[in-house]
Amino acid sequence: MVARRSLRVAGTALLLFGFAALCAWAQAGEPKGDVIVKGRSFWQLLQAGGTVGWFIIACSVVSLALIIQNFMEIRRDKLCPPELLGELEALCQDRHFEEARSLCAQEKSFFTNMVGAALAKVSQGYDEMKKSMEDIGNEESFKLAVKISWLNLLGQVGPLLGLFGTVTGMITAFQVIEQKKTPSPADLARGVYEALVTTCQGLVVGIPVLCMYFYFRNKVGGLIIEMGLTGTDFLDRFKKKA
Repeated sequence: MVARRSLRVAGTALLLFGFAALCAWAQAGEPKGDVIVKGRSFWQLLQAGGTVGWFIIACSVVSLALIIQNFMEIRRDKLCPPELLGELEALCQDRHFEEARSLCAQEKSFFTNMVGAALAKVSQGYDEMKKSMEDIGNEESFKLAVKISWLNLLGQVGPLLGLFGTVTGMITAFQVIEQKKTPSPADLARGVYEALVTTCQGLVVGIPVLCMYFYFRNKVGGLIIEMGLTGTDFLDRFKKKA
């Protein structure tokens, strides 16, 4: 319950952050003295980021896809389906080890991979079964860590791309100064505008993605511990028999 409540709070905060950023970024206009300065549309603001801005947008799309995928796959009922756990316990209780191994081979998951590796060493005793389960458990844990590490990468690349856009935008502005000697503010606006837009894009992508990465990292850590305890409990019956 606490984890779900924390997730709802974090999700609400991220949505509010994104909404506030979009409102500030794509506002229709703002008063300036007695004149209303017309803002740009959302599409025009996306284009203002230039080539670097489109790379940032691509990072945001990939990040969103990964977040959705992780929400669907990094769940206890996916890593250790309750119905399979009960069926495996029943088969091992009746000493139908080959059928249990076949079931593990058919239904691939974190837990069934560990149990399948342990049952392959059932004739060699409890210690070998435990060692084999731990080896596969470490391998599955590494796979989960790699799966979420892409969010960490994208969450850090987004702001760095924004910084890159800032630099290229300022270079554009200084090139105008070099060419025109005494440029007007309108002449410098394009480069400065590009710099600010890409900076904003990078932060809008980086902050939520990094928050989701740390959420999934903590969730994966808890699930790995839970899978280890479940596997240990599953092997206890073989220890008692030995």
